[in-house]
Amino acid sequence: MTSNPVALGEILARHNWISTFTHPPDVASLLRTNDTPSLLQSARLKASLQSLESPLSELQSDLDLLRSAVASVESRMSCLMSLKHDYETVLSPIRRIPSEITMEILRRAWKHNGSGPPTLGRRLYGLNVFAIQEGPWHLGQVCSSWRNVIETLCPELWANMSIEIPYHCKPKVSLKADAALEVLRSILERSRNHPLDFHLRCNRPYSMEEDEDGIAQAMERCFYMMVVHSKRCRAVEMTLDPYMLPQLSLICGKIDGLRDAYVYCPGENPESGNISAFEVAPKLERLDLRGMHPDADICFQTANLISFLDARPFGGDQLTLEYLDLVKSAPKLRSFSYNDYEYSQISTPMTFPRVMSRSVKELSTASPCFMRSLLLPSLEKFMLATEWNLGMGYVEDAVRCPDDALGALHEMTLVSRCSLTQLHLVDVVLDDNLANIIRIMPGLREFVVEYNKWVDDYDPILQSLVTQLSEVSLVGGSLQHSMVPSLQELYVYLNALWRTHASFINSAFVDMVASRLRHPFDAPHLTKLGLLVSGRRWSYDLDEAAKDALNSLRGEGLELVLEAG
Repeated sequence: MTSNPVALGEILARHNWISTFTHPPDVASLLRTNDTPSLLQSARLKASLQSLESPLSELQSDLDLLRSAVASVESRMSCLMSLKHDYETVLSPIRRIPSEITMEILRRAWKHNGSGPPTLGRRLYGLNVFAIQEGPWHLGQVCSSWRNVIETLCPELWANMSIEIPYHCKPKVSLKADAALEVLRSILERSRNHPLDFHLRCNRPYSMEEDEDGIAQAMERCFYMMVVHSKRCRAVEMTLDPYMLPQLSLICGKIDGLRDAYVYCPGENPESGNISAFEVAPKLERLDLRGMHPDADICFQTANLISFLDARPFGGDQLTLEYLDLVKSAPKLRSFSYNDYEYSQISTPMTFPRVMSRSVKELSTASPCFMRSLLLPSLEKFMLATEWNLGMGYVEDAVRCPDDALGALHEMTLVSRCSLTQLHLVDVVLDDNLANIIRIMPGLREFVVEYNKWVDDYDPILQSLVTQLSEVSLVGGSLQHSMVPSLQELYVYLNALWRTHASFINSAFVDMVASRLRHPFDAPHLTKLGLLVSGRRWSYDLDEAAKDALNSLRGEGLELVLEAG
């Protein structure tokens, strides 16, 4: 093939007759019909058929030759394209970008990459230490200059991390403790002295109680490595098995820079010992504790505390005095949550002197004793609830708030003279105090009623409330709703109903919603409604016409979520 154009021309000329060949008329006629050829025609056809074997063989040889030539040319083409890519890579504009600019681009790109998948209760996300095909690991594979910038100039990309086995890898992944420790050590080196924000899950999944894959051991060793770096910790979220809780004391006195701490103990039998880990934490602003032992004494500094949450199994009112002192003494405290997983009736409730805080704006509790001991004139948001939720077990085990919780809330709001803007009631025992509470909250903008365990006696109380929410009066020459005139968001969640009828959800309910939506444009009016009802063999009085009327309110600007299943 030293002279490819000539060889190609010879091949085409040699087979040029094929393009001009036609059948004789008699053969063409036979092809158009189903007639049988004569003996003479058959003999001629057989001779013609045999004469095709030689040119077919020659043509196949020529095709093989051409295919070989094409393959050779394609190979050379591929080689040239590779050379072209190499030259373009060397001349790429990205090589002219200074390392400082590359560093800033990578930092900003990572910041806007999202913090992680939505997970119930999760506070901190970041680079998953063991997902080495993602995040900064992956960016470092682009080129050596990127890898150098990421490893040496971007410590913050490595300082925000999640130390847990990725969900999609469980339980098939086998993680050796030494390998896990080496990966974590590498990341900590690259984070340099940047403050650390991390989530650590150090609890054994139920499906891996034997720890055949060594995951629990690996996570424990990672925990101890993070203890070594505790002076750099800024925000920490840890899920720990009960036996690991005492090990938290190892960080005591070594967390001067700690700002946020979230510690969860999902086990049913938490350790009963005291927790001194946060006793010396001068910058602590947020402390979130869940699942601690009812008798555990937890020491922490309050000078800069902004938000505090303690949710644990019921221990009576033994913590009430301690937390009243906290509310009184923490000068910057804005959010306080003190919830139990369950409540038992106390034969002789304790009483305490009332304490006041002008800084607290958000409160969540279900303790009547605690509420009756508070004076919170700046309170704006309140949730009356236990810590129990649908993820904790069967609906029949749902934990209601104490019987007199609404009465205690009414008393607290009266003496505090606060103006609530948000009220969230979960599994509350309803009585006449509900309307009394709503009536003294003219500035209420968001109201949520949620039940995991419905009681039929609540229906007439809510039906009466709907009627009162519909009432209007003349104020300044214009009609205004008599109760909570500023209400903008209303949510009703009835979960896991069983053989019951919710009659308060009816056409009157729809009329109330419509009347609150159709306020003058410049006046506060209802903008969002959530109505979610689920369960088996339940019903309500919302017929098809009422449903259509409710759905039509979307056209008037109502953001409506309506689910019934």
